[in-house]
This record gives sequence, C-alpha cells and structure tokens, in this order.
Amino acid sequence: MRMTSLRVCVVRVPDDVCPEQPWRRMLSHAELSYCFGLARAGEHLAARLAAKQAVVAALCWPGPIPWQGIEILRTPPQPPEVHLTGPIEHWRQTTHLPLPQVSLTHTPHHAAALAWLPHTPHEVNQ
Repeated sequence: MRMTSLRVCVVRVPDDVCPEQPWRRMLSHAELSYCFGLARAGEHLAARLAAKQAVVAALCWPGPIPWQGIEILRTPPQPPEVHLTGPIEHWRQTTHLPLPQVSLTHTPHHAAALAWLPHTPHEVNQ
C-alpha cells in the first residue's frame, strides 16, 4: 500500500504586481489571464506559485521546478486542477504516480497550497 504524499507550500504575496515581472516565465498564458482578470491578482498569482512548488514536492520531482510544465487551472465553480506536460508529466507516468490534486488559499499577505497524490480505487481496497 502506498502512503499518501502530502505537501504544503506558503509564499508571500508580492506588494507590487506587474504583468512584466517574472510571472511570464513561471506561469502559463492561461494562468496569467485568469489571475490578472481577478480583483486581487497578486494573491492568485502567489497561490499558483505555491501550488506548483507543492506539486513538485508531492511528486518527488528530482530536478528544478519546471514552471511551464505545471499549470494550475480553474474554471469556476470547479476547484483548481493540475495539468502537467513535458518532462514532469513523463516522470509522473513512468513512476506510476496519480495526477496530484491541489487546494489553494490566500490572504492579502500570504498564499498557501496543499498538494497530494490521491489514492486510486484499487489502492483503497488493499
């Protein structure tokens, strides 16, 4: 039976949020569009960075964070979803790990994310 991998990451919300900051190398166009379309964009941007860091930890990814290979997307009223591409998705598949799930929270000063690897129905019955 596999143990649940659960990771938490907390980051500080930036004081000044400008679309030209390093967000472009860390977040996808879809993530940026979503966050900058909301009233408190900085909180949402920080929450996605925290989520990406938590996802990497939950997967035990052995390299630097592949920022563009991880997307945290949300279509209200659904919760955020993790989308992986490139080397990190290949890693997940070859290590036979489930797709991580995430939960995000934020305040004006901090954002946090929880990432975990859900059990498959087969594992729950073992």
